[in-house]
Amino acid sequence: MASTKAFSLSMKRGGNMQFTDGTWTFDTEEIEAAVKNPQREGDERDMLNAFARYAYYRYKQIRDCVNPRKCKYMWIDKVREQLKSPAKLRRVCNLLNITEDEVLYIVAFVKKHLKYVK
Repeated sequence: MASTKAFSLSMKRGGNMQFTDGTWTFDTEEIEAAVKNPQREGDERDMLNAFARYAYYRYKQIRDCVNPRKCKYMWIDKVREQLKSPAKLRRVCNLLNITEDEVLYIVAFVKKHLKYVK
């Protein structure tokens, strides 16, 4: 599951997270504001679309880490159920080199905002 893309996450003051995907830097506060705004400007729309692609890419990696049957896709509720186990959550974090906060934020964002994920 190695990738040539550079991903990182950092915490800012106040509990906001920042995700970095190559040249894009996403702030969770800006993402939440963009999601709530139905009248998005061009830059805001581009940022949200880029984050949605990033979130879906990371979600697929997370799903593949907790899926015991690689030939059958898991539904998102089953992925969330698997991540309730601290051992499985740590395993995902270790395999993907990401934090627990990032895993949980990505899965929550995908469940809430990406309608094509079941």
